[in-house]
Amino acid sequence: MAIATSIKFGKQAVLLGDGATSEVFTAPCGITSLTKSTNVEVSETQIPDCDDPDALSQVVIDEIARSKTLSGSGTLSTEALDTWRDWDDAGGEKNVRWFTDLSAGDGGGHYQGAGILTSFEETGERGGRWQVSFEIRISGPFPFTAAS
Repeated sequence: MAIATSIKFGKQAVLLGDGATSEVFTAPCGITSLTKSTNVEVSETQIPDCDDPDALSQVVIDEIARSKTLSGSGTLSTEALDTWRDWDDAGGEKNVRWFTDLSAGDGGGHYQGAGILTSFEETGERGGRWQVSFEIRISGPFPFTAAS
């Protein structure tokens, strides 16, 4: 039996662009949970049987729209505090990447596109550390570029 090669958590990251002309992307420190999800909106149409109008129709599904969301949570680090709060206060789009740190041919590379911070939450409890959770919705295309 062969064991599947898996990807360790540290090999995936959400990277936020700094908006500079020669944009630099960095991962906010403290993130311990990440999710990339795709939502597809569809239209359903019932297609009748031409030979037997009383037979059950078949449902066909057409894709209408596709969107991607990046979300995560973790410890609110002081190193990332200004980045999160600035984006939370200013709003707007920021270039983001979903990065996979693997070699070319093994699935490495990144998705990149404009994202909007649609949810940001800081939480804490007495005796613990402040936590952060976020959701970034991608606005427009989010193409993948393979590692070279």
